[in-house]
Amino acid sequence: MCPDVQIRISRAASVLLSDPCFQLRSIQYLLGEGDAGAASADRKHFSLHAYTDYISTEEEQKVEQMLTFLTEESKQAAASTAPTSEDDLCPICYAHSISAIFKPCSHKSCKACINQHLMNNKDCFFCKATITGVDDYTKPASS
Repeated sequence: MCPDVQIRISRAASVLLSDPCFQLRSIQYLLGEGDAGAASADRKHFSLHAYTDYISTEEEQKVEQMLTFLTEESKQAAASTAPTSEDDLCPICYAHSISAIFKPCSHKSCKACINQHLMNNKDCFFCKATITGVDDYTKPASS
């Protein structure tokens, strides 16, 4: 695989895994790998494997490869991430580090939260000031 394609795939995986709404379990569910205890004996468990008239074996394999890749990327990201103090976590989702600062009020959140919020609303989560811009935020080095 060409290096440019690998970089794009890695970026796409990073974006997907950083979205607080994304769950690897949803792809596992599509492949019939969901919680065995969640489905009762009288209910049939959903799986892409059951839809052979609509989904080719090649498409199933691509989904399985994507799941394997995303699972590995998720494990690597978790292993390489230094422990974060509560003060460094996004005060909206508590799932990601603070990575964005709002203009003009200087309140902070993760990029995933502010990007989602700005789709429907231009006011700050905290003070209701109109957000005129969002800059990248990097925690200042401790002295």
